Amino acid sequence: MSIPRRPPSLESVGSVGSPIDHRFRKKVAVVGSGSAGISALWALNRSYHDVYLYEASSRLGGHTNTVTWKNGKYETSVDTGFIVLNTATYPNFINFLKRVKVDTVPTEMTFGVTRDHGAFEWAGTSLEAVFAQRKNIFSPRMWRMIFDIMRFNQFALDLLMTDDENDAAAMNGGSRGARREETIGEYLDREGYSEGFRDDYLIPMTAAVWSTSPDKCTLDFPAVTLVRFMWNHHLLSTVATRPQWLTLKKCGKSYIDAVMRGFPSNHLFLNTQVTQVTSEEDGRVRVHTHNGKSDVYDHVILATHGDQALKIIESSATPEEKEILSAFKTSENSVVLHSDLSHMPKSTKAWSSWNYLTLSSPSTGKQNIDQVSLTYNMNILQHIPRETFGDVLVTMNPLHQPNPDTIQGSFTYRHPLYTPAAVRAQKLLPRIQNKRGISYAGAWTKYGFHEDGFSSGLQIAQDHLYAKLPFQFVDSTYSRGRKPSLGIVDLLVRLIILVIQIFVIKVSERAAARRAASTTPPKQTGPSFGGAPSMEQIHAHYKRKNATTAYYTLSVILGTVALSYGSVPLYKMICATTGWGGQPIRAHGPDVDYSGDGLAARLVPVTSANRIRVTFNSSVSDTLPWKFTPQQREVRVLPGETALAFYTATNTSDTDIIGVATYSVTPGQVAPYFSKIQCFCFEEQRLNAGETVDMPVFFYLDPDIVNDVNMKGIETVTLNYTFFKAKYDDNGKFKAPKPMM
Repeated sequence: MSIPRRPPSLESVGSVGSPIDHRFRKKVAVVGSGSAGISALWALNRSYHDVYLYEASSRLGGHTNTVTWKNGKYETSVDTGFIVLNTATYPNFINFLKRVKVDTVPTEMTFGVTRDHGAFEWAGTSLEAVFAQRKNIFSPRMWRMIFDIMRFNQFALDLLMTDDENDAAAMNGGSRGARREETIGEYLDREGYSEGFRDDYLIPMTAAVWSTSPDKCTLDFPAVTLVRFMWNHHLLSTVATRPQWLTLKKCGKSYIDAVMRGFPSNHLFLNTQVTQVTSEEDGRVRVHTHNGKSDVYDHVILATHGDQALKIIESSATPEEKEILSAFKTSENSVVLHSDLSHMPKSTKAWSSWNYLTLSSPSTGKQNIDQVSLTYNMNILQHIPRETFGDVLVTMNPLHQPNPDTIQGSFTYRHPLYTPAAVRAQKLLPRIQNKRGISYAGAWTKYGFHEDGFSSGLQIAQDHLYAKLPFQFVDSTYSRGRKPSLGIVDLLVRLIILVIQIFVIKVSERAAARRAASTTPPKQTGPSFGGAPSMEQIHAHYKRKNATTAYYTLSVILGTVALSYGSVPLYKMICATTGWGGQPIRAHGPDVDYSGDGLAARLVPVTSANRIRVTFNSSVSDTLPWKFTPQQREVRVLPGETALAFYTATNTSDTDIIGVATYSVTPGQVAPYFSKIQCFCFEEQRLNAGETVDMPVFFYLDPDIVNDVNMKGIETVTLNYTFFKAKYDDNGKFKAPKPMM
């Protein structure tokens, strides 16, 4: 009797009251307890297999490392490795968290750069933060960087247009795969991007995201990998809706604890390093540990880094296994938990969630040295109150040692290095997966993030060992599709950028080159007659001068046309930042900035002021069959006093509908002072047929309203909400409604 290749379903084999069919029950070893190992363990725990977990460290979790922060009598938990996730590219991890009932909370992901101890600083949190140093308003380098960011956001997408055509060639090592291997440095050189864009934006972001040295980012990082990552994460949009970032409410360790709850202690081997995995004659696999012991398993999952996996199997590895796994390398990074503010930007306006610090090399003058230094502001990322716990910072590879009195922990983490060879090897991994009873899992098999590691463990458990997941597995590699789809607006923006690039940037560069050349005396090629120029020289001089004038005139005209096209989105962006046009400013939340100008300092009621009457209006688009009303007509608040109001929405139709709300404040001049800490606007709201929900609005009026002479006499403010039916483009992407102007 032959044994079926695929076992029957979990329900028929391992359900209560039915015996386990031992023909399909396997003894499985999971080596490594990072995100990949934990996910494989969780999935296999739901199967009929006998699972064992090996971990070289004294704790579980790998980069998921939650520790205790102390400030006097107060204590709180803080993560030092894995910190954040988002709603767009972490589908499997989010589904898992829902299953194990681990809660998440929204957080803020912002990025800033500081160079040479504050000599140059900027951040992307707002227009004010971009020009945190006012001198940069007059810096051509800064404006060129901003232009190149917009150009990169549009034209880097072209790298993805032929990506799928090169996949097969890359797998086979063919010459057609050469374009796919183009590095970031090569792409930037080929397209003529500025040094400011390279050194102050793209390289810092790349180095920070992948924990890779700046030099390796410049020379080795695959351009397509970076662009696809940025596109998937909605980072290639100058003004766009980006996915909500989240952090675990009770820190990362909470999901590790949820998985390990009930796992038999005699199946867990902490402080046990696996040194070797060899093949047995009967097809099974022997696991050897550092203490001289060994055990035989039917299947082994190496949930380690790629280079560690190669070291473990090296003695029995096939040539193909060695060739593929040898392409994967890692970098070692030191992490310090501390409160030393010298590892933050000098200007608090540039303080961000992620703060990239770098130095110029004294010998070469390069902007980046061969090191990443990145400070995570945990007060922002994990909502740790600064007034209670002080500054809570996690710095990776500090440029200088933090003050020892501020240090509360030091750690070492290894991160995958992404090179063209590693990207090619990722495509070849299926050739060695599930061979000789060995599978490979880890974040290094894709982009290197938590979702990648977690998903790789789930996929191996499902595909190689037939574990049944309680949700549909999602491959987020192409979460937005394989190729971008360009619309009319994209093409128009591209045209404007090209016009500016050709007739403004290029002309300016030529003019600068001419000025530089004019400072160098021309060589005398013939006899000189008292230095008097000939008529030919005079005519040539004025011809060049007239041509330059014509170029400048044409540049000004075309630049004006381009700015006229770009003025509408620019105006909307400014409105969203400043509150012009009746658009309220959305507060960043109480944990973002606790300096004198921060939100915590502003939430102090001005008791000497008169209370302001805030009324609430609501309306619904004709195409949306909803009933939408405020639960209260008005509230009366002091400047600096928070208030909570509710709206009620009811879907009166017999079908499920997704709606989205926009808002405004009247009178319009009050908008800069009307700040909402939390609201339901501009987010998709799904109501089932006949469903009724309450929607909260948490807001305050800025205390500065009492000092503005233009606000004198204003006693009533009205908050207006309008609900529309949600719209989506051809790719199924949500199209946010335009703000009410």
